[in-house]
Amino acid sequence: MMTTSARGHCSKDQKVAIGVDVGGTKILVGYVTEDGHVMESRQYSMDRTSQLSALHSIDEAIDHFLQLFGGGPNAEGIGIGLVGHIDPEAGVWKHAINIPIHEPVHLAEKMGERYGLPVTLDNDVRCATRAELLYGAGQEFKHFIYLNLGTGISMGIVSDGRLVRGAANYAGELGHMSVNTMGPRCSCGRVGCMETIASGGGMIHRAIDLLSSYPQSTLNQYTSHLQTDRIFIEALQGDILATRIRNEALEALQISLTNVVNLLNPEVIIVGGGVSRDKTIVEDLEAYLRKTALPAAANALVRVEQSNLDVGRVGLLGAATLVWGGGLNGTYR
Repeated sequence: MMTTSARGHCSKDQKVAIGVDVGGTKILVGYVTEDGHVMESRQYSMDRTSQLSALHSIDEAIDHFLQLFGGGPNAEGIGIGLVGHIDPEAGVWKHAINIPIHEPVHLAEKMGERYGLPVTLDNDVRCATRAELLYGAGQEFKHFIYLNLGTGISMGIVSDGRLVRGAANYAGELGHMSVNTMGPRCSCGRVGCMETIASGGGMIHRAIDLLSSYPQSTLNQYTSHLQTDRIFIEALQGDILATRIRNEALEALQISLTNVVNLLNPEVIIVGGGVSRDKTIVEDLEAYLRKTALPAAANALVRVEQSNLDVGRVGLLGAATLVWGGGLNGTYR
């Protein structure tokens, strides 16, 4: 399935990158200019039945996009943001949990041969953090955290204007910090990971699991199409189950982010992803951090805020930045 979204018209003499944002349920493909303007984009479905079907979904998405706009601007390359564990230097998609990537895929080489363009890969949250470096918080701050609260939870870490990757390009997996040793089992196999409690997917699963214990909850009306937005709306209206789900998610975020602020001493925490649309979550997080983080760290924290980048396109923007360089370490200063 393909949905349409467009911004302006492609000019044949304007150089752009093809950005590809691959998520657990959808793929967004677009032409993006170096100044961060999305010229054309289309959204496609992701088939997670198997590793082969997932890879085929990516091929089909790019193929269809190029069929529509192949006569447009000359792309300098393709940048692809992917969930899971990526080796950018080797161009290998090594593993993913919410998409069944169980065997390493030499995706950059495969795509380069298929489309005749340079191809660069990176993790999707690192891509979003690169977008913040170029077009968002990075224009004002040298030390910040990009916190992605979506279907899952992860964070990008920027220190002195540099993207912190860790030894295996796996730094920032905040969603797998254990915050409740008696909590539900995570897809990673551990018990009580924050992702099971505070991510969009985690909140929905918990709400559905608890519905039988809350027969009067208004959430029972939405079992077949429950979204986090509905949980937040019903919590605001005083629904007991929705309030419990929201408060437990907030508490998990508060505890983990206090540890993050004390450990990494950022100037700002930028919150992105679908869950960030609930502005009160962001406000409550900041108020809590002001009270609980160590004084020096709390005083250095200028603010906690929602990303000013389009939540639906930040991954696409970041994927496109892979084409224009800045180095694999993400340095733009």
